Amino acid sequence: MNVIANPRFGTVVSEGGSSYTWCENAHELRLTPWHNDPVTDDCGEALYLRDEESGQLWHPTSLPFPGDLPDDSAAPPYVTRHGFGYSVFEHDEAGIHSELTVFVAADAAVKFSRLVLRNDSERARHLAATGYVEWVLGDRRAKTSPHIHTEMASDSGALYARNRYSNHFGDWVGFFDVDEVHRQFGTVTCDRAEFIGRNGSLRRPAALRSVHLSGRTGVALDPCAAIQVPLRLEPGQSREITFRLGMGRSTDEAAQLVRRFRGRAAVHQALNEVHAHWGQMLGAVQVATPDPSLNLLANGWLVYQTLGCRLLARSGYYQSGGAFGFRDQLQDAMALVHARPQILREQLLHNASRQFVEGDVQHWWHPPSGHGVRTHICDDYLWLPLALCRYLQATNDTGVLSETVTFLDGRPLPPGDESYYDLPARSAHGASLYEHAVRAL
Repeated sequence: MNVIANPRFGTVVSEGGSSYTWCENAHELRLTPWHNDPVTDDCGEALYLRDEESGQLWHPTSLPFPGDLPDDSAAPPYVTRHGFGYSVFEHDEAGIHSELTVFVAADAAVKFSRLVLRNDSERARHLAATGYVEWVLGDRRAKTSPHIHTEMASDSGALYARNRYSNHFGDWVGFFDVDEVHRQFGTVTCDRAEFIGRNGSLRRPAALRSVHLSGRTGVALDPCAAIQVPLRLEPGQSREITFRLGMGRSTDEAAQLVRRFRGRAAVHQALNEVHAHWGQMLGAVQVATPDPSLNLLANGWLVYQTLGCRLLARSGYYQSGGAFGFRDQLQDAMALVHARPQILREQLLHNASRQFVEGDVQHWWHPPSGHGVRTHICDDYLWLPLALCRYLQATNDTGVLSETVTFLDGRPLPPGDESYYDLPARSAHGASLYEHAVRAL
């Protein structure tokens, strides 16, 4: 599993290629479904390849199924490589070599699925590549799908989706897109029932038994986004096609992201920025021990997973929480005090802003709204002064002690109650970070 994320946007990718994607909050604003089932490894995102002459269907990844094979044939191998900020899937089938690179922009709410196809056969090949996502635009698809409206952007041809009934994200717009050079010859649908078919599944979607997709968009559909584009490959020729899944806070922002990241040059630049970002982040601290495996963990993967999974995503295949935990993320940020002390500083101030005037804190809360739980759990409080002492010991940045942070105001928790979930108000009172730590104690 690889958790690929930036501060606003992310995706979780398994070794089989299944994934789910979110924006801002991995629980409250999922673009595609999260399935807590590591056995079946279901997902709501998929890429398909089809030979237009024979009708053979397969994937550049091993999921949702390994492809159409004769009964006596063994499935060709799939190679999966997880890296810092990206995952790569390689596969050879039917004389076609595919390399799929999945990554998220370092500074924008966009996920890239860059597919490079090479014709290793001795004849020209006519193929169709189809990208597919199921829209959620909330926490659970069963709750949000009746309210999702889909359309095709008149200026760019990208597929848009919005959920006007969302409490916090009604104006936000999800989009699914492909390069214009491919888009002008492709077909689309936003009707999941059409794509999968009655009693169907992503293993054998009904729409891929048809020549084209219908172009259906609108309301009162089982919402999805599917784009199918034709490709012709001469012997030895390679072609590159990139599907983009993303979200903007408005139609204008979504359109800006579509324009910004279209084209091969923009994709390559975005990937280079990801490599540069993680290279700088993970190169701050290096250890050398007699154990190569320990060096590999300490000099990359432990810091990468702490930052990507625990701080940026706050999500994984086993738990898609999305919330900040008062003690959890302070512990995680403490692990980065040498690699990125600024992260711990910011987390200290952020956590202090979730403290009530009385000194207790929210046990966990959901960004960006701040809904969370007030509890009698008391070890939460002590992590604030402990993490503050750790930060001061490592950095000697005593100026952080005088940073002013406002408190929360909320109704007191009755002694006999375990917790309550609410949206507290901002208090008119503030105090220095030092005073916040004193009140916690």
